[in-house]
Amino acid sequence: MTDALEVLDFMDKHSDSDTRTHEAALRSLGRLAAGPKYQEVVGDARFHAILSSLASRLDDCDARTLSMIADASARFRISTPELSDMAQRLAEVVTRREDAFNPRSLANVAIALSIRGVRDVPTVEFIRNEAIKLMDDLEPAHCVMILEAFRRWGVFDRQLVDMVVERMSDEVDRFTARDLVDALAVISRLGLARGFLLRRLCTLAFENLQQFTPRELAKMAYALAKLRFLAQSNIDELADTLAPDLHKLVGSQVSELLYALAMADAKHQLDLARTLVAQYVDSPGGVPAMSGGSLIDVAWSLAALDLVDEHKPEFKAVLNEIFVNRTPPQNRIPLMKLFDVVNALELEYKDLGISVPAAWKAACDDADRFEMDRLETARLHNEIVMRFDNLRGTANGMKWQLRMQRNQTCGPYRVDMLDEETKTALDLEIISWPTSRHLKHRMLENLGYRVLRLQYWDWRRARTEEDQNIFLEREVTKLFEAQPLEAIAS
Repeated sequence: MTDALEVLDFMDKHSDSDTRTHEAALRSLGRLAAGPKYQEVVGDARFHAILSSLASRLDDCDARTLSMIADASARFRISTPELSDMAQRLAEVVTRREDAFNPRSLANVAIALSIRGVRDVPTVEFIRNEAIKLMDDLEPAHCVMILEAFRRWGVFDRQLVDMVVERMSDEVDRFTARDLVDALAVISRLGLARGFLLRRLCTLAFENLQQFTPRELAKMAYALAKLRFLAQSNIDELADTLAPDLHKLVGSQVSELLYALAMADAKHQLDLARTLVAQYVDSPGGVPAMSGGSLIDVAWSLAALDLVDEHKPEFKAVLNEIFVNRTPPQNRIPLMKLFDVVNALELEYKDLGISVPAAWKAACDDADRFEMDRLETARLHNEIVMRFDNLRGTANGMKWQLRMQRNQTCGPYRVDMLDEETKTALDLEIISWPTSRHLKHRMLENLGYRVLRLQYWDWRRARTEEDQNIFLEREVTKLFEAQPLEAIAS
């Protein structure tokens, strides 16, 4: 059957069918109920009857069938009360089946229940305990699904994460192209700073770039850029591999690749960036068809790559779609990206005459403020401040000592640390922050600040206190030699 209404009609006439038929019907409806038909299908009484029938049979299902039903229910892009009720009923049955699930079935159940928003404590604890028992048998795909489920639940269980990461590291040679791309995606969404695993995955990926589809390459670039694990040489390799099939990328795939270029500050690939901008606006449906996250990625990328003046119509069209036709999301990540763009409009692109609605401006301000306040007590940042307390050096014959204060205001921004006397602003390029700081620092430089951007992975390589002091002294001295200090009391 190729029409969702045909499936509903068939099941209405064969309501006494077995559980396997009901599961297959639900799976088909998840695939066929797209676009305008979606609400019609999920609101149909015949669809509710299928869900009700399945829910009444769950107690009699084995673990494999429960997994298949869970997987079928996860195919629907938006939850409804009926789908949520069935998922909750499914969770109640699943948690009574200790030691019944194999790794694949458990992973399917975990990701499906997380997608449907079932996150009660007994369910999460059951999945955790069963995953730990099965850890030695988890395949790469199962590891990825378990991590993604716990991310969706908003639960960070360090023991489980450490075990899963170790398992993934042990099984690197078994990763398929899809496994690798999905693994990088979930690691980037979680902000997991696991350098050993990332190095192994990157080595595997860049030795086999021809094995990936254009869509997978764009997704991989996006994830690595967020993890600050994408060197400009990697960008060049990706660009060369993608070149013959670049035209196959559309919509969010284009914005992901453009964002990766901007995050890596790949100014040497501006021709590629220009091509991507044109390809983005020419994608099916044009700018109005794009998701809010994709639009914000493009707006930030144009500002970060300093391409706004070349692409004023596209930049205006993207921001008009965001500010006029969309409402601020609850998710802080796109708002934090847009905060940079709003500041760029005020400081660099006033001549465009783009007005930022108050609701959007307030949402962006709140998102940035919340995250900066959260970082104020971060162990990593405190570690750096402690090193500065006793750090001294000389640049161009002038002695310096910085007295760094945490979470200080600089123009429209707040920075991780600021020395007011020398107007030296420091930000740590952490992987949990959704944008690179180079756009922010460009604007702060134009406001008269000296800016210092410390790369997370560089700091982590300085393992001892002595190494950290040497690293900081070198970076600060390099900054002051490039922008000489005026006389400062020693």
